[in-house]
Amino acid sequence: MNPELRDIRSRFTRWVATLAPSVFSSVMATGIVGMGLVLSGFSALGQAFCILASFMFLGLLVVLMLRVVRYPSAVQIDMLNPAVGFGFFTVVAASNVLALALAVLNLPGAAVTALIFGSLIWLVITYAIPAGLVLHERPEPALTHANGSWFLWVVATQSVAGGLAHNTSLGSWTAMFSLAIWLLGCALYLLTATLVTVRMIRYPNRAETLSPTYWIFMGSTAISVLTGSQLLGLANRGEIPNWLQANIAFTTLALLAIGLWFIPMLLVFGFWRHIIHRHPLSYETSLWAIVFPLGMLAASCLSLGSIPDFSALFILGQFVIWVAVAAWVGTTALWVARIRYPA
Repeated sequence: MNPELRDIRSRFTRWVATLAPSVFSSVMATGIVGMGLVLSGFSALGQAFCILASFMFLGLLVVLMLRVVRYPSAVQIDMLNPAVGFGFFTVVAASNVLALALAVLNLPGAAVTALIFGSLIWLVITYAIPAGLVLHERPEPALTHANGSWFLWVVATQSVAGGLAHNTSLGSWTAMFSLAIWLLGCALYLLTATLVTVRMIRYPNRAETLSPTYWIFMGSTAISVLTGSQLLGLANRGEIPNWLQANIAFTTLALLAIGLWFIPMLLVFGFWRHIIHRHPLSYETSLWAIVFPLGMLAASCLSLGSIPDFSALFILGQFVIWVAVAAWVGTTALWVARIRYPA
């Protein structure tokens, strides 16, 4: 075999064996940036991002299935690892973001299929991963490994709620079911935020562990706001009882305020990590955890801003989407550099 081909095959095999559970965050980021561009009026560019997200999802799904078949013990170890296990929720969120992207591409059948797939995966791992976290014996408390990736549980839950809110034609039950799951996601946010904050205050923080995943602190509020805006639309159309509208609006605005408050704090974390402690800025999967929250914040502001009472948010969304595009380009450039010049 050609030595170059042998080297490529060896690197691919090693990548499959050590595939990060959160690898689908790249699909989440690409898909939601595409959605934000479409909502801000740049349909052609947004659709290009949506098409790219579709191919990325299919490719990564094949690689994940290959890992499950060839390295099942490694997958099990990752699922029971509190530091990375919640990364598997990116499969759910990516599938449901993809469902929205496919709807933009006018592929309703494929969009519903992606939604059903993501919802079924969520139904399984939303119990399996927390159960493993609690019941699996380990030498030290799981709380010592709590990090921003835990918020992916919230993101995945809200992506299911948003997908159902976007597809109420599936049945009269979907609107209220979407509302119930959205409320569950809000409760999970409060629970997760408490646990992660306690860990950050109780245990030492190091530059290598204070990763970009903490941006999901904000990203999970942003997707909750996006779903909340969809639920407000359903309430306006009478598919959700009108008396719930004020409660949905209040909760949505509260989550938006929390998410916006977090941005300066997250920038401080980045300054502390890369400037004060001089942690090198190089590609890591968790960088997509910056792109996705920015894209989701833009999409949520654009969606909520389409409602007359919140029109000022539309301008904010039009600005943030280009920040998200810049973050996507930067992360992609670092990824290409990593491939061309592996460590």
